[in-house]
Amino acid sequence: MTTPVELINLALKQAGVLGVGQTATAEDTSDAFKLLNMMLAQWSVKRNVVHQIIDSGLPTTGAQTYSVGIGGDFSIARPSKLVGVYCRQLNPPSLPVDFPIELLQSMSDYGRISLKTMASMPVAAYYDPQYPLGVLHVWPVPITGYEMHILALVPLGQFATPYDDIILPAEYEEAIMYNLAGRLCSFYQIPIPQGVVQLAASALSTIRMANIQVGKMYMPDNLVSGGTYNVYSDR
Repeated sequence: MTTPVELINLALKQAGVLGVGQTATAEDTSDAFKLLNMMLAQWSVKRNVVHQIIDSGLPTTGAQTYSVGIGGDFSIARPSKLVGVYCRQLNPPSLPVDFPIELLQSMSDYGRISLKTMASMPVAAYYDPQYPLGVLHVWPVPITGYEMHILALVPLGQFATPYDDIILPAEYEEAIMYNLAGRLCSFYQIPIPQGVVQLAASALSTIRMANIQVGKMYMPDNLVSGGTYNVYSDR
């Protein structure tokens, strides 16, 4: 398995900080390790860089809000955003049915809901990425007999030490090395080699292509009608 310190030494060589046969000092390793963890934290909020989405379910309790994060109602790593929400009707237990829920994109959209305490089957939700626990607002307030599910990006995580094993798909290693090299050039205030810039962009593009997901396009029901369309009369 590859470790962060191995990629750090390679990145320092790519940046021109180290020469052939040289190894990083403890201070250089410590600084580069912090930069590496900061870079992964930035990547963890980008959908096309994160390789895993988690589906987390929770039986409804009649609450209007649910906390999201380690130790919360949804006890998962706190996501910066959700990529989807759906509701599962549990009755009858032998035939659960899933219903999509509209994921509101802003607090102002949620604020337009007049009667926020109305209880019924939920049709909309808003996720407020507070820290350390995010807050999921659900409307209408889900009564018992349902199960809320959230789809969240799984953060790439932080390494505890430079000698941990890197548990990521193999294609991430080159992207980490070259992109870390670019940051190290800025850190040491030296010009970034053009080859490093190009290879960093190429490696990150490979990850994006592997992770990108484009959903099927749907037209709103009120815009879809039968019959024919006349391009001249717009009818």
